[in-house]
Amino acid sequence: MKRHLWNGILLLIASISLPACGPASLPADSFAGTWTSNLGTINFVQNGNELTGNIEGYGGFWNETFTGRLNENGEAVFDTEILGGFTLVLDGENAFKSITTDRSFCGIRGADMELPAGCGFSGKWIVPSKSVFLPGSYMILTQTGGNVTGDLYNGEDRVYESFTGVVNWGKGWRANGESTQRGELSLWINSAETGFEFVYGDSVNSQQLCAVREGVESAYLSTFTCEP
Repeated sequence: MKRHLWNGILLLIASISLPACGPASLPADSFAGTWTSNLGTINFVQNGNELTGNIEGYGGFWNETFTGRLNENGEAVFDTEILGGFTLVLDGENAFKSITTDRSFCGIRGADMELPAGCGFSGKWIVPSKSVFLPGSYMILTQTGGNVTGDLYNGEDRVYESFTGVVNWGKGWRANGESTQRGELSLWINSAETGFEFVYGDSVNSQQLCAVREGVESAYLSTFTCEP
């Protein structure tokens, strides 16, 4: 009886002390499902480490099926016709983001969801005071799916202008819409999502009216650098 008991204890110790072998296991269906991203609605199908994504880009410009796979670190590596190659990582269970700093690609699980601050247009933006903008101005925007809404605040935290728009691809990526005070307005965001340019009316903005994401020191916007 004692011999059987001792053998059992030895087997238990051995099973606990043996190191795990092989590659780290990845979460089952970690990317699978429908996601709301900053660029469009994506449906990921996952078969083991193989991934297929289908995106319906906002504005109808980027509609593509692309493939990729999970590497040993659980990162999803893709190659697309429009964006080229990119790598996504999960941010918790219900969000993803790209690992590059010069091109933002991020999303949240579910259809027509509100994007978290820091993804797409969502979040707080510091607006340098130039001509139409009051000192201490900042803008708080919310992007839900392809819809963007938000308000401009002065240095006393009072709203003095509002914006409603729709994300669109075309000659760049932007939110096209209306300002309550000045009519037609487009927000031309850069690929890193660190800043955007205010473009009122049909002509290209020549006044360098811009905004920088809170916490960012400066943002390059095609032809100039915006500084808060």
